[in-house]
Amino acid sequence: MDPVALQTEELISAIRSSRDYLRYKKCEEQLRQNPELKKKVDEYRVRNFQLQQTDRDLFDESDEVLREFGSVLKNPLAAEYLDAESSVCRMVQRVVNYINKSVAVDIPEMEKPGH
Repeated sequence: MDPVALQTEELISAIRSSRDYLRYKKCEEQLRQNPELKKKVDEYRVRNFQLQQTDRDLFDESDEVLREFGSVLKNPLAAEYLDAESSVCRMVQRVVNYINKSVAVDIPEMEKPGH
């Protein structure tokens, strides 16, 4: 195995054994035991992701999502799962950002479509 692939496997192993990832997996398993709540949490996650990908004014739309999913977000298991998921995503994002900063590849700026 080449050195980069080997180190990548070690990084993945470190992530999977991290406290944040183990917490996420525990919450994920607990959420799977409640299919109705899982469905609502997944709907919230999809809506939230769509909001983050749009160029529209997010203020009104995020208020609407909060109203629509407020009861889900107040559920302790759902809140814990979403917090754990966010922690894992931030960890992975930090790794990717660090790699991007450390590996010099000149990539030109791109305009977003429609601009």
